[in-house]
Amino acid sequence: MRNLIIGFAFSILIAIAAYKKRSLSRSGALAAALLGGLMYYFGGVLAAVLLVGFFISSSLLTFAKGDRKKDIEKYNEKGGRRDALQVFANGGVGLLFAALYYFTKNPAYIIGCAVSFGEANADTWASEIGVLSKKTPISILTGKRMERGMSGGVSFLGTLAALGGSAFIALLFSLVYILIYGFDGKVLYRFIIILLFGFLGAVIDSVLGASIQAQYYCQEENTITEKKEFRGKPNKLIKGFALFNNDVVNISSNILSSMMVFLII
Repeated sequence: MRNLIIGFAFSILIAIAAYKKRSLSRSGALAAALLGGLMYYFGGVLAAVLLVGFFISSSLLTFAKGDRKKDIEKYNEKGGRRDALQVFANGGVGLLFAALYYFTKNPAYIIGCAVSFGEANADTWASEIGVLSKKTPISILTGKRMERGMSGGVSFLGTLAALGGSAFIALLFSLVYILIYGFDGKVLYRFIIILLFGFLGAVIDSVLGASIQAQYYCQEENTITEKKEFRGKPNKLIKGFALFNNDVVNISSNILSSMMVFLII
């Protein structure tokens, strides 16, 4: 009970601060408080630090050079303020693995938790930094040029950012693990697993974004977009499946990359 109270106390404070800084919507703040409290309860300091590390780094990047990102808002389904669905799409899988670790004490689950945040961080860093690339992105499947901000597009800068985002979570995991449990021979091995699978998850996200994620044509704006409607009027589905919006793609790639841990552990 003590861990639950501590977890919720800290997560509520962080959620309130994020809401005031406009990083989270009201529903996003409530979801983040719930997610953070349960994450600390089930996964302890290690899982909680990964969640906080992901949230802070991704939030800072979201608002970095925001003036240069305004022109791509018409393509994205959601803006910079994360709502409840976005919070759980990025952190729900990590919470599930943290809970499994709590009940089983199987270390593979805490590695899966770390990979889930590695994937979420890699995807976020790639999106937020990649759109600042001077070169137009290309489709990961066809190699054709795409509009900045559209899912499935990749660039050299965005790819490096994805690798950096995954490496950040892998390094954070390793440092906190050593501080809590001490150094052992598996630290480097786990670092590599989290780094590689987190990055691979971002690649999977791009593949799903380029293939099955819903894209629409907005007649009023005369543009392709991920938004289902514009000013209350529905846009026309021209690619992918309506079920697979950005949140569904995010959680799907998160699950796939995290489950890969069990292929080698």
